[in-house]
Amino acid sequence: MLCLLLPLAQVQAADIGTVSESIEEGRYQQAVSDTEGLLTQQGEQALSPSQRAELWRLQGIAHLYLGQRAAAYRAYQEALGLNALNKESEADALAAVISLAFRVNQYKEVLNYARQLSEQHTLQPSSGRLAMQSAYSLSRFDVAIDYARQLQTLDAVDGFTLQTKALSEMALSRYESAAATFDRLTSDMTIAPKWLEQAARAHAKAGSHSAARQYLARANADIALYRTLSLSSLDDDEPKQALLYWRQGLQQLGRVPTRDEQLLMVRYLIEDRQRVAALNRISEVNLTEPDKQTLKLQVMLAYQLSHWKEVIDTAQVALSYGLKDDRMLWQWLSISAIKAGDYALAEYALDQWEARDPSGLAERWRKTLQLLKAKRAKQREVRTS
Repeated sequence: MLCLLLPLAQVQAADIGTVSESIEEGRYQQAVSDTEGLLTQQGEQALSPSQRAELWRLQGIAHLYLGQRAAAYRAYQEALGLNALNKESEADALAAVISLAFRVNQYKEVLNYARQLSEQHTLQPSSGRLAMQSAYSLSRFDVAIDYARQLQTLDAVDGFTLQTKALSEMALSRYESAAATFDRLTSDMTIAPKWLEQAARAHAKAGSHSAARQYLARANADIALYRTLSLSSLDDDEPKQALLYWRQGLQQLGRVPTRDEQLLMVRYLIEDRQRVAALNRISEVNLTEPDKQTLKLQVMLAYQLSHWKEVIDTAQVALSYGLKDDRMLWQWLSISAIKAGDYALAEYALDQWEARDPSGLAERWRKTLQLLKAKRAKQREVRTS
């Protein structure tokens, strides 16, 4: 910023030199007064555009030292607006105005000036970081990524740069790139757990689930994140991955899983077609905290697995929980009782099923029951004769 003794035009050189000297000696208010006087000169004493631009730049420096940032911002804008500064002074002014614009959240201005600095001069790491952050704040994620790449060419990549780049890639659904960027960021073993969790999200979205689970374990992630990632996998039609995430999450709990957590495991097991494991898990839930829905679910799973005795026992419990008007429950109970050979129960259940189902299916099963009863009676006759 204190690029004060740059080559100037010979006209008024002494006056501009006096302003530079005042700034170097700490007489900042004097420098402001001198520049204001010089800038108002008319006629033969009028300054050339390059001299006026340099005086505005010097005034900006003086205002900065006085803590008058708004005035400094205006002065630098005047200097740049004349488009007459020499190369070094213009680069200095652009870097200063970028910093000042960022302080007052003028992110579009930051990007405008940063583009000029990048295209016409050399982008410095400090200005590049401010431009990257401004682009991210404006949701211009492509631009933020581009500045992160420029910082990389300057060998000025730090943790903040990697964070911003990775988050921008996530926002653009560039999950593989984000995962690779997070890998670089998290190579630091002291990284905060929240970035390990972000890395897990990126890898999960990129389909590298094993890496995602490693990051979750390293972060000692909360069960809520496991829930999010497992449900996301289920939405992506990946029930096996959903199950693996949730199983790891439950294993890392330092407590007994809640009822809802257990039921989510049941859901994943069903989606992954692991019905036996799902039945065992829902049976455990119903031993301690049964309700109408979980009891019906147990009945359905037992029926699908042809566990007729379990269907009969659980269905009767479910009926006592207020499910007497549930047609499917009576259907499962009727058929299971027939399959188990409990014909008296089957008769009763068929009556209840038929009363609630006009489709005629119950009547067809009744005929099956009658044939089986007749067959049993004939077998008894043979044994007694």
